[in-house]
Amino acid sequence: MPGRRRIHVRGIVQGVGFRPFIYRLARESGLKGMVRNTTTGVEIEIEGPLPSTERFIAAIRGQAPPAARIDGITADSLPYRGYADFSIRESKRSRGFTQISPDIATCRDCLREMEDPADRRYEFPFINCTNCGPRYSIIKGTPYDRQRTSMREFRMCQNCRREFDDVADRRFHAQPDCCPACGPTYRLYSITGREIAAREPIKETAALLKKGRIVAIKGIGGFHIACDAQNCETVAQLRRLKDRPSKPLAVMVRPGLVPGLVHATKAEMKTLTSPSAPIVLMKKKGDRLCAQIAPGNPYLGVMIPYSPAHHLLLRQIPYLVMTSANVQDEPIVDNAQEVRQRLGSLVSFYLDHDRSIENRCDDSVGFSLPGRGFSIIRRSRGYAPLPVELPVLVSPTLAVGPYLKNTFTLATGRAAYVSPHIGDLDNLETMRFYGDMVEKYRRWFRIEPRIIAHDLHPDYLSTKIARSMDGVKKGVQHHAAHFTSCLGENGITGNAIGIIFDGTGFGTDGRIWGGEFFTGNLQEQTRVAHLQYLPLPGGESSIRKPYRIAIAYAYALLRKRLAPAGDDETEIIRQMIDTGHNIVHTSSMGRLFDCISALLGITTEITYEAEAAINLEHVADQKTKGHFPFVVRDGRPMTIEVEDTLRAIVGAINKNVPKAKIAARFHNTIAEFSCNVANRLRKMHGLTTVCLSGGVFQNRYLLTLMIERLEKDGFRVHTHRQLPTNDGCISYGQVLAANAETEDKMTLQRPCTNTN
Repeated sequence: MPGRRRIHVRGIVQGVGFRPFIYRLARESGLKGMVRNTTTGVEIEIEGPLPSTERFIAAIRGQAPPAARIDGITADSLPYRGYADFSIRESKRSRGFTQISPDIATCRDCLREMEDPADRRYEFPFINCTNCGPRYSIIKGTPYDRQRTSMREFRMCQNCRREFDDVADRRFHAQPDCCPACGPTYRLYSITGREIAAREPIKETAALLKKGRIVAIKGIGGFHIACDAQNCETVAQLRRLKDRPSKPLAVMVRPGLVPGLVHATKAEMKTLTSPSAPIVLMKKKGDRLCAQIAPGNPYLGVMIPYSPAHHLLLRQIPYLVMTSANVQDEPIVDNAQEVRQRLGSLVSFYLDHDRSIENRCDDSVGFSLPGRGFSIIRRSRGYAPLPVELPVLVSPTLAVGPYLKNTFTLATGRAAYVSPHIGDLDNLETMRFYGDMVEKYRRWFRIEPRIIAHDLHPDYLSTKIARSMDGVKKGVQHHAAHFTSCLGENGITGNAIGIIFDGTGFGTDGRIWGGEFFTGNLQEQTRVAHLQYLPLPGGESSIRKPYRIAIAYAYALLRKRLAPAGDDETEIIRQMIDTGHNIVHTSSMGRLFDCISALLGITTEITYEAEAAINLEHVADQKTKGHFPFVVRDGRPMTIEVEDTLRAIVGAINKNVPKAKIAARFHNTIAEFSCNVANRLRKMHGLTTVCLSGGVFQNRYLLTLMIERLEKDGFRVHTHRQLPTNDGCISYGQVLAANAETEDKMTLQRPCTNTN
């Protein structure tokens, strides 16, 4: 007997060719019914013999389009209705919500058409289909239909409409579908806003780049600032104009040229060429590009063209510096007015198009961790706004995130919608971007938060934002959020050890934490060990000048002067330590790295975040064995004392031991005392699971060392996979900690006394 089934599919199932797939599958299966988008996903009704309907449901998950992601399928039996055929119906709006697809890199089929002179989309810079193209960056509302995107302004021509309506066509219901006759167009302008007469503006832009010009180029989620990566004079000029003396720049290259630039593994190439198409940090090879792109850095940030316009540009010029078009620490620029207002001193020309960017989105960045997949550093284009699953049910919650590398998370049930990378909340433009995205997420995902989670630091702008919102406010300690984030992302609901190495986080004792060990779970986290507190003279000013940290640590621990008597700054720092005036005490692992980097003369002043620690990693001779002495002092919590470590390092410097060996042994020392503490905690609590989180674990050498040493000792080690290990994961962890069963479990235990 025939029957009727109503099927609901949740996940990334709109804008990825899902309805055409269902239509073809139903026709091939001899079933009748209908399919339509709803605000909660895709709804299907099918009628036919029971075995055929069961096979159909099984095939949905097994044969779904490559860009789709199915989070759940439910099926209910209904009375037979008697459909005449199978059809695709208009979208249905309801009170629920659907997932939104991220922007997808140009697919091979579209590239073939774009390269075919006989095709009507030959060299068309907005070519797309159901398998690729803009999604997140153009969406205005849900469900995902053309009239709710910025493509609404472009009326389809007859040819495109025919494709759009033809279920057998690859562009059937591809919402951004267009062609040269009906789609957006590029135009080239001088920075004053005067249009440059150019029949082929993309080729003219390439010609300008070849001449050494710096050009702003509008892509999918915002503008890039571009220049010829082989023109060293122009690269140096870009650094001067952007006030970016040493922070690495990303490059975009033709896919076939990647092996000539970097030692790319199969895993790295798979990530690089994936639909997400992030920037991948890979080991340099050769010297085809200017050394100033990543000075003193063994890694190069590489991306391949991910939009049709990028492909057309890279045909003309093989290697381009492509860095975010923004003023330092502000959001990426997404329109021509902002280019003229904010980038006038940086670029001479800008390449613009007339499809508006509804949701700006910077490039995602990460590196491949052997055996563990892609480790993301900045989660944005290609990944946002995909939800990250929660291991437990939560109430509707908005977690406002940290101060640096901010993301927020809006969550309900088991779905956490982590925002794209927002940036540092220290300027008006970023705050506007933040507020705009929070409102959009609330509207898209129809979540009205009852809980507002925030950092414990009372002066963070994110904390002040939280206090101004309606809802139950719950403060979560910074490093506890790191711990719960790693637990949650890995689906760990039981007890574990958390090793959190970071730069700065406000502690429950009023001091600055950053070298922390926890035991606990999603409901309760106890600080059980930490790096000893050391003096940070002048607070934030010393973070920008690591030599001050070196002077302070050497004097506080060894009573040694690192400069001749009478040196004014040294004397001032000594007096600050002796009197306790204008001193902040910190257990930060990031600051310890800064100290050692400055002691070795590697980096004494920084021009971008974590520069001293990054350079220390790059100097280290990774073949060097052995470590420096240290002391783990028993107590509640235990304290890791580094006086002996520092004394040994100063001694090695005085003996002219190579910096590379000292840097390596310092890394080895961190791994050694971490294993020492972990083994003590296993003996005390029987714990064998370890979670690693915090910005210091962006250090690949240290991360690899820690994993190897802990696994050798029999621990199961978990790291971040879907979220950054830096503060970009904090908001996700805040959601979990804020949804603990009781208020007193939401933060850490009461302040502990240092046992030095």
